[in-house]
Amino acid sequence: MVYLTRKKKKGKYYLYLEEKAWINGRTRRVWQKYLGPEDKLKDIKFNSLLTRLDNRVEVKIIEFGISAALWQMAEEIELAKIIDAHTGKERNQNLSLGEYITIAAINRCVAPCSKSKLKQWYEKDWLSTRYDVEPKVLNAQTYWNHFQYLNKEVLAQIELAFGQFVVDKYDLDLDSLFYDPTNFFTFSKGGEGSELLQFGHSKENRNGCRLVNYSLLCARESGIPLMHETYAGNVQDAREFKEVPQRIANRLRALGRDPERITLVFDKGNHSKEAFAAIDQMGLGFIASRKNSTHKELLHTPRDKFIKTVLPLTKKAVEYFKTTKKIYGKNRILYVVLDPLKQKKHAIKFNENLEKKVLEIKEYFKDRLNVKMWSKKEAVEKKLKSIIGRRPLTDVIITEVLGTDGNMTLKVSIDEKARKAHEATLGRTILFTNREEWTPEAVIWGYREQYIVEHAFRDMKSPTSIAIRPMYHHADSSVRAHVFLCVISLLLLSLLRLKLARKSVPTSYNELLSELRAIHALKILTSPKAKPLWKLEKIPKSASKLFKTLNLRRLLPN
Repeated sequence: MVYLTRKKKKGKYYLYLEEKAWINGRTRRVWQKYLGPEDKLKDIKFNSLLTRLDNRVEVKIIEFGISAALWQMAEEIELAKIIDAHTGKERNQNLSLGEYITIAAINRCVAPCSKSKLKQWYEKDWLSTRYDVEPKVLNAQTYWNHFQYLNKEVLAQIELAFGQFVVDKYDLDLDSLFYDPTNFFTFSKGGEGSELLQFGHSKENRNGCRLVNYSLLCARESGIPLMHETYAGNVQDAREFKEVPQRIANRLRALGRDPERITLVFDKGNHSKEAFAAIDQMGLGFIASRKNSTHKELLHTPRDKFIKTVLPLTKKAVEYFKTTKKIYGKNRILYVVLDPLKQKKHAIKFNENLEKKVLEIKEYFKDRLNVKMWSKKEAVEKKLKSIIGRRPLTDVIITEVLGTDGNMTLKVSIDEKARKAHEATLGRTILFTNREEWTPEAVIWGYREQYIVEHAFRDMKSPTSIAIRPMYHHADSSVRAHVFLCVISLLLLSLLRLKLARKSVPTSYNELLSELRAIHALKILTSPKAKPLWKLEKIPKSASKLFKTLNLRRLLPN
């Protein structure tokens, strides 16, 4: 049973909610919630409750902080209005399509679940106070019915409208944009004729599952997504990227930006002759990486030819060697970047693997050499090649099978010269660009900011927030809508971070979610017919700054 009690301390009365239960023959308190000083809680009329000490009180703990903050962000960017304006789906009953999407997008940030479990989550969340709707309408069938309005063309229109609104409202800096593709696995078997759900190369080593590819184009500030594309899981990155420069240029023009003033940052997996022809034709600036194997001679550039420098913001010490190479039909500025700390770390790891491999060889042939199938020299040498594997280990590990069949000895050693030569190539990254006027530090740091889009993927694949995978949709329209929902969730979180950063409260995705999830509200029901009383649970000290900065108190129901 739950009771409302008060305690006197130093002449003042303080109110508590507590539950007691009969345990092992005695009455014991199960839990207690502090409500605050009695004189400061007169506005919720506790006096009448205190006169009825035997009154039963029902208390529900409601998720408040993160939901309220994200809903506030959704209202600020007119999320539902923009979606409704482009779908042609008017609200005849229950919610509009934009409102359905808003609820689902917030859910994926707060407690991602399947559409069939939205009802249970919604009933226990503060968001249920914002919409006059029966929770039972939030089900899988309702969302499937509405997803049919979100075809590929409509999604592109909605995304463009969001981009125009957000870029103008927040005056976003689009000088540098970061592009990257990825994929996620799904347990869906795929419907007949599905374009998207295909088997391919999984970047999470789940090749036994069907995949969906998608890409993101993010702005530097807080990684705000400006464009995404969902495409078939068996399409290779470089093949998809051939059309990306044109799409990016079109999007930039629609956002009122000149493509020639933008620098696009992407990695080596997207390269193709056609893509760079398009980049050159449109005058897009770019910074990209190259596979080390395409410039092996540069990996052995002597250390004394490198110039030492310090990167902006991080103040990290790096070294670089600058040259010019003809790449994809044009002379490009090329940098070999050496990270001393990274080189040391990789050298340690390489030597550890080297020792393990040598030990593996010795252990394997410890009791096998000259016995049965390993009595033939040819068989032993073939097995050694199999154990050692590929380069650079084949260059460094030297094995000699001495003697004759049935009477062999095995000698394993390390080629020190080859080992040191390989260690010298570690920690080196090759970058190239057409931004000839940029300083080396700006180019190197510009590429390293690629982590912005990589972190966006990491957060989208987190099982506790957004959770783009695994996915159980079968129809392509639902798959596209699912990815769109997840991108909207990322947009809300990114804008929330941007808002806080501009108010001098910088925070990461994880910190933001953790702190805001710790802010709960208490919904107090004194009787089935009485109006609920609302009270904030005690806010953790670490979350109070976010609470005040976002002015969330005003969103607590009266």
